[in-house]
Amino acid sequence: MVSIVTSLTLLTVAGCGLRLETPPPTEPVPDAQETLRRDAVDGALLVGELAVAAGATSSGLDATSLATLAEAGTFADLHVTQLGGVYDSGLPEPDGDTDEPPSGATEQPTTPTTATPAEVLDALAASSASMREGIDQTDDGPFARLLTSIVSSQDASARQLAASTGTPLPESLALPTGLLVPETTPSGLTATDLSTIIEAEDAAGYAFEVRAALADGDVRAAALDRAVLHRARAEAWAQAAGTAGGAQDPRRVAYSVPADVPTAELAVQLESSLAESYAALTAEAGTGTRPPLADLSTEASLAAVAWGAPLAAFPGLPEQSTTPPAAG
Repeated sequence: MVSIVTSLTLLTVAGCGLRLETPPPTEPVPDAQETLRRDAVDGALLVGELAVAAGATSSGLDATSLATLAEAGTFADLHVTQLGGVYDSGLPEPDGDTDEPPSGATEQPTTPTTATPAEVLDALAASSASMREGIDQTDDGPFARLLTSIVSSQDASARQLAASTGTPLPESLALPTGLLVPETTPSGLTATDLSTIIEAEDAAGYAFEVRAALADGDVRAAALDRAVLHRARAEAWAQAAGTAGGAQDPRRVAYSVPADVPTAELAVQLESSLAESYAALTAEAGTGTRPPLADLSTEASLAAVAWGAPLAAFPGLPEQSTTPPAAG
């Protein structure tokens, strides 16, 4: 008989010549957050590709329109970078001897070689709408804040492109108007958050009132309109927070208004600050309650542009205000 020790030895020696076959690694299935991120990247990529193609192939565009298209393309590149770029699984490319795509892979779209301003506007509107939905779906607060900023940037780019080229805006790109303040406070916001935004809106309203009283013509009318709106928003937020008229109401009788800053410049500062505040609140608010905050941030950033602020890749994100231009 062969002893048990001998049998085990023979088995071990034989096993040294065995090659266990393992399946090749496969790309992981993206979770909900990664899906939102990839969708945002895809939308920004398409905007950038179409903007470049339109700038190169659309005839009859003036210098302003071409500059607007180039800026939209540059912004799109910056958006893609901040969103994390195109996903790379790190897996080796499949062998080129088969026409069948690997399991789970999708055929990559070809880069457009021609485009029109209208197609760029459609892409901006579609990307903005998709990211706006993502703002309210993600569980990642900072990601919601980033999406809020990009939505505002794409909205402003679309409006400038439409104006410079005489192309109608897509109907889906509706301008946020009115109070926009929700009747109930968004989840996740603290009493300090609410007190801060109430006071900020009220202070902006007061500053616009002061400047309207000192101006005339179009400047007076524009300042007065913003004064009325910001005062109304302060009241609406105070009502939603349950502090209106009470001891916890942070509003004051008067605020300090700098006298040596031109009205348009002051208006840009006020509206940009509010855009920043509302973008920050989207990071604090819970899912299902963010759309009004995102809309308020976009409305304020558009108001800043109307007062003379330049378009920005990341309005409302002060840490991105000195972002260098994308490499060509």
